[in-house]
Amino acid sequence: MSGSTNLWVLLGLGLAGVLLVTRKLRRVVKVDLGAFVERLELLPPPPPPPPKAPHPLTGLTFAVADIFDIYGYVAGFGTPEWTRTHDCATQTSPVVLALVEGGATCVGKTVIDEMAFSITGVNKHFDTPTNPAAPERIPGGCSSGSAVAVAGGIVDFSLGVDTIGGVRVPGGFCGILGFRPSHAAVSNVGIIPVSPSLDTVGWFAKDPSILRRVGHILLQLPYADSRQPRNIMIADDCFELSKIPASRLTQVVIKSVEKLLGRQVLKHVNLGNYLASKVCSLRELQSGSKNGESKLSSLVSLANAMRVLYTHEFKDNHMEWINSVKSALDSNILSSLSSVSSERIGVCHSARNEARLALNALLKGNLAYKEKQWQKAINLYTEAIKLNGKNATYYSNRAAAYLELGSYRQAEADCTSAINLEKKNVKAYLRRGTAREMLGYYKEAVEDFKYALVLEPTNKTANLAVNRLNKLFQ
Repeated sequence: MSGSTNLWVLLGLGLAGVLLVTRKLRRVVKVDLGAFVERLELLPPPPPPPPKAPHPLTGLTFAVADIFDIYGYVAGFGTPEWTRTHDCATQTSPVVLALVEGGATCVGKTVIDEMAFSITGVNKHFDTPTNPAAPERIPGGCSSGSAVAVAGGIVDFSLGVDTIGGVRVPGGFCGILGFRPSHAAVSNVGIIPVSPSLDTVGWFAKDPSILRRVGHILLQLPYADSRQPRNIMIADDCFELSKIPASRLTQVVIKSVEKLLGRQVLKHVNLGNYLASKVCSLRELQSGSKNGESKLSSLVSLANAMRVLYTHEFKDNHMEWINSVKSALDSNILSSLSSVSSERIGVCHSARNEARLALNALLKGNLAYKEKQWQKAINLYTEAIKLNGKNATYYSNRAAAYLELGSYRQAEADCTSAINLEKKNVKAYLRRGTAREMLGYYKEAVEDFKYALVLEPTNKTANLAVNRLNKLFQ
């Protein structure tokens, strides 16, 4: 997928997040692999006459998970009861329309898990689509039918919804590409909500070039923009969550990246440690863990918070309807909804927001600073501070950008905030000393540099600054 040169790609979470479920299935394989709920046809507009280029998706076929609105049909949401109690859509989802207008033909609606509330791909109402890569294994869900339709060669690409893995999991299980863009990068209009703050439109393809062409349409990227990423970050600790030895996985990724883009773009990060240091709400989540779970990792704690948010939002959207048709629903859904408490929903929201900001700072804020985009870095850290004003690093980093722009009073104020939050923040003392020196507060500047030396006696920057200022007053 092409993108901005400022894009940092974070690897590890997607692979580690795929659960290795190996439940065996015994049943008859249908002609269409059981992928479809209903066949239909949405035809693209006629191609433009030469010498104009054809539509970008001309000649391709696709299917959509039965959670997208299509004019004249009911999005079934994985259960006949939903179809029975809801009206036909009065308009087609803009995402589906964009692909049709881009030249592709939609050929049907595909099976999803009941109410999209699982990641197995097993649906008691429509049976389970056959996994073409491993017919005796489940296909993964919730967008199981869409993945199977692509893996079985029935369509060129397909759409699904990824809330907690609904595209990535079946993509991995069926041996095809399943892509989940950033949340809200693609419109969710015309899609039944599962958990709105997590729901994300994703797509499947076997061919990377088709995946990319679909991405250009849905992400509204210019085709001329084919720049390569400057940095690819490998989250080493995320690979360790897999049952496959981490070294085997990372070596495949490293060799592939080096072959395609060169060794210089590779960076490594321990994401768990990074988030533990940036996401203050994680401590509250971990302190509230049950006996025997007091040492949960930051990644596991975030996963638990995600599940709480997922269930809470699902109940908000659908519990009234569920109560009206309880007898028709899978008992696993009902038990899952009743077993989750919403007592800690507030701290889960905080953890999610702080994690997003921390990752934004890691992937964008730091990059903006490194590329000397000072104002952009200030804007990014300002947004981070609005949602988490207790993170000293955000203030200190924004102060560094202010220094570069000559905004010394703002830099001094930010450094003071950082020091109040973290008394041993050496960088904040150095940056405040610099700001005070530029403002003419030489005595206060010397005090800051000297205190930085107390915290870090070998710090060359502080030592040079103290010597420089001492000479100034001799």
